[in-house]
Amino acid sequence: MSAVVIGIGNEFRRDDGIGPAVAAAVSRLDLPGVTVHSSVGDPGDLLDAWDGVDVAVIVDAVAGPDAHPGRLRRWTPGFERSPASVSSHALEPFSTHALGVALGRVPQDLVVLTVDVADVGHGVGLSPAVLAAVRTAATAVVEEIERRGPTPRDRGPKTPQPAG
Repeated sequence: MSAVVIGIGNEFRRDDGIGPAVAAAVSRLDLPGVTVHSSVGDPGDLLDAWDGVDVAVIVDAVAGPDAHPGRLRRWTPGFERSPASVSSHALEPFSTHALGVALGRVPQDLVVLTVDVADVGHGVGLSPAVLAAVRTAATAVVEEIERRGPTPRDRGPKTPQPAG
């Protein structure tokens, strides 16, 4: 099984850096058959990264009127609506998936995990609630991959750790 984890976000926009932070935590696990990417959300980057893989798991920040910083949400194709969000990206993953369908460039299985955020202003560092969600989101990524194929943890138990 081939899998890709894509952390979307901008580390210089505070909580918008959650995607790259989760991608880094998953990368440190060195899971067999899993590649890890970070992206600022360019549709071309996403299409290239997930093209031809069995499963793609994307992690992205969302903000909106019902956001609770640190809350993890899950979306897969087939849901009628994407989570309500305000994105700083050119084209959010949900719209990029629709583009990929039209172009015939989608993974066999796609999961988008979003983390509600509070602060996407200029600067570095995640807010406390979003920083606390890094481990939860990284664990959710690993679980999504494990559900779909051979257990990446066969080499021993590992727990995702946020960068310190």
